[in-house]
Amino acid sequence: MSHIIPTPLFEKTDETKRLFIKSLSLDERNVNGSVKDDFYDFIRKLELPVGNDVVVSFTHDFSLENEEYRLEVNEKITVYSSGEAGKVFALQTLKQLLFEYGRTIPFIEIKDKPKYKIRGFMLDVGRYFYPVDDVKLFIRKMSLHKLNFLHLHLTEDQGWRVEIYKYPLLTQIGSVRKKTNFNHRQHKGYYTKAQIKSIVKYAHDFGISVMPEFDIPGHSRSALACYNYLGCFERNLPVADHWGVKHDVLCAGKESTYEFVEDIVDELCELFPDKYFHIGGDEVPKHRWHLCPHCQAMMKKLGLNNEDELQCCFMNRINDYCAGKNKQAFMWSWDLKDDKLLSENLGFTKCGDINTGGRPFIDTSSKAYYIDLPYGYISLKNTANHKLYDGNCLGAEATLWTEYVPDMKKADKMTYPRLGAMCETVWRGENSYEQFHNKLDYYYSYLDKNRIGYSKLYFANPNRALGFLQRIWFEKRQLTWEGLSNIFDDLKVKYIAKKNSNL
Repeated sequence: MSHIIPTPLFEKTDETKRLFIKSLSLDERNVNGSVKDDFYDFIRKLELPVGNDVVVSFTHDFSLENEEYRLEVNEKITVYSSGEAGKVFALQTLKQLLFEYGRTIPFIEIKDKPKYKIRGFMLDVGRYFYPVDDVKLFIRKMSLHKLNFLHLHLTEDQGWRVEIYKYPLLTQIGSVRKKTNFNHRQHKGYYTKAQIKSIVKYAHDFGISVMPEFDIPGHSRSALACYNYLGCFERNLPVADHWGVKHDVLCAGKESTYEFVEDIVDELCELFPDKYFHIGGDEVPKHRWHLCPHCQAMMKKLGLNNEDELQCCFMNRINDYCAGKNKQAFMWSWDLKDDKLLSENLGFTKCGDINTGGRPFIDTSSKAYYIDLPYGYISLKNTANHKLYDGNCLGAEATLWTEYVPDMKKADKMTYPRLGAMCETVWRGENSYEQFHNKLDYYYSYLDKNRIGYSKLYFANPNRALGFLQRIWFEKRQLTWEGLSNIFDDLKVKYIAKKNSNL
């Protein structure tokens, strides 16, 4: 048996017969340029010449599902698939066979398809901007793991990262922060519409769909810094330059807020043609809404009892708008006492043990798949042993929040080997640390050949002392002045609200 990751559904090998390969190429009539370039780049790393001694042929098989494939190596190499995704995944499997066996591959038949519909990776470009070439590199690494779902977290308190024609200040002002915590270097960057289209097309070439996230009504300081009328008290605020949850959020009581949100959704839907759309919904402090006359008037108009119910109505309204544009909306699950008011068709990206009430959800467990967290919090063993649910679980997603992941080098250290363990689970539907550990040496070697960085096993599965040090270092880095800043801001807003009520 081979060491392919993720493990194929069916594999039959005849070690007594082998295909000898002097040079290799693809039937280029049946494969797109991005996938072809990626494949040839890899075999050159193996020092295998590109040539016509063996030509990989592609056969369309309508009996197969879109992501299903069959790979046969005998006197020739043949890929059977019904869609582009199956073709891409078959070539990823072939790359691993070439890496493992070199130029003499045993006769082998592989039949394979994924267990779960969504096998995702979330990249937070809101906190730290990643250039287009880096995002495309993430896409190639996703494809290597047979993932099919890129979630781009595009808007944050600390930065707005996508061009919006109707609201130019979002990138002129909102994409720049003066500093980051105690680091006084400016950070900036955003994607033009042309760049977003390029990213989406590149992802599609690899069988990967792209879901944008427009995080509302919280995590919106970068938007409030550009258009202060979106806030409850129209204060002039800068783009946030510290991490942490901000108390200034979009006002849920003004129609101008909903007009703004719908305009953004309109422009993003033109850029992202795939089915799914994320509308955030997490970490929404209600301090401003509690004092805001507009929000309180909206609650009275709708017959609501509290601000949690107001958030449900806010999310439902945007969900309905997305549905009108043929989008399935998702939001982060969070501990709302009155989440029963949420629309039943609003999906969750599920971080904890919250009951989704039968709604579709993507498992983004903060105990297994928050791969920005130190291994002292989420070890490789935690990730590999995490179990997915059947039923309304659409799949899983590794989430890379970037407060402390400013570049690709750090991203690789945090992502690998945990992403390898997750891809096993979400492809096969089952995994265990013992099973994954048996392939770990091979996996590390394969990452080396692909020039992908990673954390070594002693660091990814830290002992008690090292895990403690990792946690302490992480907690130390989270220290900011933001808690005090929120306290002082709350006092200012209370004064403004009281002053306005006396007018």
